[in-house]
Amino acid sequence: MTGTVLSSLLVLAGCAGGEDVTAASIQAAKQRWHQARVRDYDLEWTSSGLRQSHYVVAVRDGKVRTVEMVQPNGQRAVVRPPEPRFYGVDGLFLVMADELAQLATDQPFGQPRGTKAVLKFTPDPTLGYPQRYRRDVLGARAPLGIDVVRLTPKSSPVR
Repeated sequence: MTGTVLSSLLVLAGCAGGEDVTAASIQAAKQRWHQARVRDYDLEWTSSGLRQSHYVVAVRDGKVRTVEMVQPNGQRAVVRPPEPRFYGVDGLFLVMADELAQLATDQPFGQPRGTKAVLKFTPDPTLGYPQRYRRDVLGARAPLGIDVVRLTPKSSPVR
């Protein structure tokens, strides 16, 4: 397959839109997020791919305080993940950075070195948090998608 055809297939698979995930793009978005100084917020986000999940997260003073999983029927259940920090905005940045680092490994995402992968995200234009993240790897079983449904600051962000 030519690179153009391969890229087109990956775009059709769900990675369309957003900007490339690079160390610089993550850093620019994180800088905007940290400059906004939103330390108290509620965050609702979903993930799709091999696992479908829906979370509501309360962050206070920059630390994840509660994580609730939203069931398909709308009911919520408090969960206690071993690494709650991955469920707030800073955690979403960590996920993107970790996945970017995967590209430099011998088997990125369990695939042979050199496998084509597309990582894209859409930062919030004002606050910088990742509103949308997509990872699609040629040969992998399912792409990963993370979508922020809602971010509600509990204090006024600094503009």
